[in-house]
Amino acid sequence: MKLHQLRALVAVADQGSIIGASRLLFVSQPAITKAIRELESDIGITLLARNASGVTLTPTGASLLRRARLIVGELARAQEEMAWERGALEGTVTVGVTPVSALTLLPGAYRRFRQDMPHVTVRFLEQPPSTLLDSLRQGTLDFALATSSEVVSGSAIQYVDIATFPTAFAVRQNGLLAKATSLEDLCDAEWLFSDTTSMYPAYLAELFEQHGLPAPHRMTLCTSQALLYSLATTIDAVVAWSAHALESVNLREQFRTLDFIQASRNLKLRLIQRESAILTRPSEYFIRCIMDAANAQGPGAGSDAMDDSRCPARAVTSTANACSS
Repeated sequence: MKLHQLRALVAVADQGSIIGASRLLFVSQPAITKAIRELESDIGITLLARNASGVTLTPTGASLLRRARLIVGELARAQEEMAWERGALEGTVTVGVTPVSALTLLPGAYRRFRQDMPHVTVRFLEQPPSTLLDSLRQGTLDFALATSSEVVSGSAIQYVDIATFPTAFAVRQNGLLAKATSLEDLCDAEWLFSDTTSMYPAYLAELFEQHGLPAPHRMTLCTSQALLYSLATTIDAVVAWSAHALESVNLREQFRTLDFIQASRNLKLRLIQRESAILTRPSEYFIRCIMDAANAQGPGAGSDAMDDSRCPARAVTSTANACSS
């Protein structure tokens, strides 16, 4: 196997065609076709199924693709690291997020990161939990942020809990549900949430059962934070956020917090990485910004982040000083 062959395989998989791959890699179509055929010849197995609409990966091709992505990605990181050693304070950091994690520590941490590393390209990719874990394993993400209810540790994945946020429930300040004074008043309400697992509906069912009430029958999953916010300000519904996220979106006091609901469910924010991943310096520093933001939340919010022995990234003070000097 040769590197240009693996790059061709990744490009074809991403673009869905030989033409798309040739445009992405700035080479001719015959060069892509030759690279793939040579790779198939080297391993003795067909990797692509060609048809009128393009190409698709065979099961063997899909299996090889996972490792090809990792190899191509690690080489790109190595090249960035060497450029950094030469004094080019540039690079790329790709961060995976889930809907809940995007409204907690990330915005403040990014503000600090961008001030200290203005020339680094950053990509935030919001992905479903299963996709996020696959992306980490394949090396297409440097690290990810998600809550414990969304993503648990899997094979070749390591994580650290960096902050804990209490759950908060809110309704429109001027809506009909703003008059609610008990859980019983919310039996027929619509409940909006972004947790893609089955844990949230089960949590609500248990909460209502504890008060001798039937479980809510109108629960709407919305994985887009922008749409969730828009719906919450437009219709009469109960929305579940972390208390930190609610504070962030409620600057204009559009929502009333339902303090009579004693939420016992906390959201733990997790920093997740591929096991044994070697981070670039910009990625290390971004993680440090996130950890510091967690610590700044005070006791209970970022106490887990204090233990560097559990953290996938160590302190990178020298990097921070180099960037700000």
